Amino acid sequence: MLFIFQLSPTAWSEVIVKLANGEWPPYHSINLKHHGVASHIIEEAFALEGIKVHYHFVPWKRGMKMAEYGELNGTAVWRYQSDIQEKFYYSDPVFTSETVFFHLKSFPFAWNEFTDLKGLRIGGTIGYTYNEDYRKAEASKEYNIQRISNDELNFSMLLRNRIDIFPITKEVGYFLLQTQYTQNQAGLFTYHAKSMTPEHERTLHLLLSKHDEKNQQLMASFNKGLKKLKESGLYHQYLKDLKEGKYLQNADVE
Repeated sequence: MLFIFQLSPTAWSEVIVKLANGEWPPYHSINLKHHGVASHIIEEAFALEGIKVHYHFVPWKRGMKMAEYGELNGTAVWRYQSDIQEKFYYSDPVFTSETVFFHLKSFPFAWNEFTDLKGLRIGGTIGYTYNEDYRKAEASKEYNIQRISNDELNFSMLLRNRIDIFPITKEVGYFLLQTQYTQNQAGLFTYHAKSMTPEHERTLHLLLSKHDEKNQQLMASFNKGLKKLKESGLYHQYLKDLKEGKYLQNADVE
């Protein structure tokens, strides 16, 4: 059994939920305060219902399998995927995340349709799937799309005027700018507000395995705690702390 389930008034205070976690800063990381903002939100939402969280940091795919087969209660956080819905309970949205185009402030940029990007030098990271329009544009060979090995190098390419725009999750982009560049360099970048992420893929969720039916009760408690956290104002404070870089190890965050 992964936890002790009793019917006494103090039962939930004795429950420990075991969750797979991984590296996706600033949302999740063993090297960040509270293991990142998403880990913090999940831990505090459960705590409001008297449930303790133990995180197990493993590669993401391995963590998914451990949860699926009942070695752990679940894994966090994931976008909606129809192929895993049969195996996991999905929580209410923990937060939303969108991919946007970053660019230098000195480069005037606006777009509405993907065809507006023809003629621009578009960056990308090898192995990433951005959206269907990006995939089709890349396959068509009608767009100047250059993929390189990682996100950090794409920001360097922007800084050196080797590309014009680069897609990345907004919060991940700002985290890299906070940690990999000087304050003056980071101040040279901005992003266009239009999202590349389809609306139905913007929310991220805690997953609890259907391998153990008691996880359904745990999920109900989590959703209840998450609602309380949002109503208390702490949820929005955590997101504000994220923007201010307070999840870095040398910063202060409660």
